[in-house]
Amino acid sequence: MDGDSAKVFSAKDNMLQMLSWADNPFIKDLRVSDKENFLKYYSPFEANAILEKLAFDSKACLFLGPKGVGKTSALYFVDYSLPQKDFIPVMFKQLPESIEQLALESGLFEREKSLLSKIFGAFSKKREFTRAELIDGLKSFDKKIVFFFDEAHLVKNRGMYMELKYLLDEVPNLRMVFSALGADEFPDSLMHLIGEKNVFVRKGFSRDEMLDIISHRIKAVGGSGLKPFNSEIIDRVLTEQNLLTPRYVFDELNSYLAKLALDGKLPDAEDGALLGSSDPIVQAVKSRGAAEDVLNTSNADWWVSLSPSQQVILELLLSSGDGLTLNSIMGKTRLSQNTAFNALYQLRGADEAEIKRKPAVPFPLISVDAKLVGGRKKNVYFASEKIRNLFTMH
Repeated sequence: MDGDSAKVFSAKDNMLQMLSWADNPFIKDLRVSDKENFLKYYSPFEANAILEKLAFDSKACLFLGPKGVGKTSALYFVDYSLPQKDFIPVMFKQLPESIEQLALESGLFEREKSLLSKIFGAFSKKREFTRAELIDGLKSFDKKIVFFFDEAHLVKNRGMYMELKYLLDEVPNLRMVFSALGADEFPDSLMHLIGEKNVFVRKGFSRDEMLDIISHRIKAVGGSGLKPFNSEIIDRVLTEQNLLTPRYVFDELNSYLAKLALDGKLPDAEDGALLGSSDPIVQAVKSRGAAEDVLNTSNADWWVSLSPSQQVILELLLSSGDGLTLNSIMGKTRLSQNTAFNALYQLRGADEAEIKRKPAVPFPLISVDAKLVGGRKKNVYFASEKIRNLFTMH
């Protein structure tokens, strides 16, 4: 490993030691790796409401929302929180395509030799496994069975929605919890069985809810409060757009951590185990550290008002005279597509709310032209000439 690369990893390691963090809180997934801490530090929101419904014998619940709002995490929290003496939870990553697939993927009948023999006896005769056989098998359990169906909108065989409805009708001890982007694919009869009061929708978060999520994430890796994020940084990150999903916020906070690791004047630490190069903090630090020149922002007092992702992108465009496509920007900054696109949209001065929030910033800071790139027309982004004249690289 060359000297510059070693410094990048060392900077990341030093930052974690300074903050007393065991890991990066914004990429660590506790759902499967650490069930105990997941339950301890997860912010449940709708998950608590679903638990209440199951406790009081609701047959089914549906959790709706766009990608990234935490639907899968909510299902895991409910799964882990059910008392084992009363419930048997079964998690499906998506809806099975048939009754046979449902029975086999559930793994339930491996616990009952007689039922297992019956089911595989049916398969060995090459006849269709019937709904009645599954109903009889499910009824034989003396506990309540809860099927969790994540990404339930992705089913190819829409007839399975009605099969699930029939199962709920016929099996008194069966419960179901669905997550989906929307309810359009669900038949009216199944929605009627679920009931309006058992449908939960999450389309965004309040500032307080997001602060709760951030602080719990930090606690899960050994930190406390919101350290090292001060109120100024929090205000920059918790924009209306970013509050749509924790993923947007986590991307912004990762960008800030990368800047802290590189520019935070952290004390030298002894060489330790190097973290994986796929870590977003390491990647962001590496991309910043690789630059030969440093941007002088002394002629732009408003620079500190920009979010970390806006700063990284504008600095990149200022150093690139030929302009960059969205894909190029994502590759060089390691920002997600949503975060990069959102920052570019704001830098172009197209977000009226952002302009009102930051009156000192002379939007637009960048321009965009449609050009042929590799035989296809793509948007190419440039730093505006009036903005470029404010900065020097040295």
